[in-house]
Amino acid sequence: MTTIQQLPAAWGRWGKDDERGALNLLTPSATYRGLETVREGRSLSLAVPLRAGKGPIAGRRAPLQHFMVRDGGDYAAGLTEKGFGFADDCLVLSTHGNTHLDALAHVWQDHRMWNGHSADHVTSNGARRCGIHLVGPIVTRGIVVDLAGPHGPSQDDEHAISVDELRTAVEATGCLPQDGDALLVRTGWLHRWREGEATEARWAGLAPDCASWIEEQGFVLVGADNIAVEAGPSPDPDDAAPLHVELIRNRGIHLMELMDLEALVATGRHEFLLVVAPLPLVGGVGSPVNPVAVL
Repeated sequence: MTTIQQLPAAWGRWGKDDERGALNLLTPSATYRGLETVREGRSLSLAVPLRAGKGPIAGRRAPLQHFMVRDGGDYAAGLTEKGFGFADDCLVLSTHGNTHLDALAHVWQDHRMWNGHSADHVTSNGARRCGIHLVGPIVTRGIVVDLAGPHGPSQDDEHAISVDELRTAVEATGCLPQDGDALLVRTGWLHRWREGEATEARWAGLAPDCASWIEEQGFVLVGADNIAVEAGPSPDPDDAAPLHVELIRNRGIHLMELMDLEALVATGRHEFLLVVAPLPLVGGVGSPVNPVAVL
């Protein structure tokens, strides 16, 4: 007897060929809503600094390499230019190694990624469907919650943040989520890692039961200060990344990982303008980003 698997409800919501998922909710009104939160005109980077050979590094990725192609030593050795000197450099880095945005081509299950597109579209030449180049700039209202604050539930990296804990934290901000918003979650993992109290082997994060509620609120993006947004490693040996599957593959919601939310949370602001511009890497399944909060 053949078992017929039920397709995710969100598939086909924006047409059978859609490759942008929940970003279809990012309308001009969502961008204007973000602009209306700006009070000071002050900008904060939410990215972890890029340093050669330094972390934190998401699992299975090689550390960043930074090479100088031209430097002062070349001129000291006798190199000359016509009227000027210059320095030049290059980077070798994983698109998922530091602060980054996942493309919808990043994960799949049963050989199907977002909207039912076949995993065969992702080859050694990159992703022919759902690549990061289709994302474009994200300019919207961001809502941040601190689950690792003095009275928050995420005080160690054994904790998986439940949907009730997440819902309560968002309600406590006084912000009513609307279609097109982005949700950022401080789990405390990055702070603990910097203090030598955490490793890349285990991290606090969202539990899989958060997925439906996140979709219901209309969030197009969920970011966190940990390796995977979701708690890890997964306790299920047969399901290594359940929230990735539920949000990216089943609902078309993007994830942004390894964010630095310390300075943002310290401002006491819960809503702000969020600007994220992934590299237009054609066929990429992710991109390094420098997310900016404008207060």
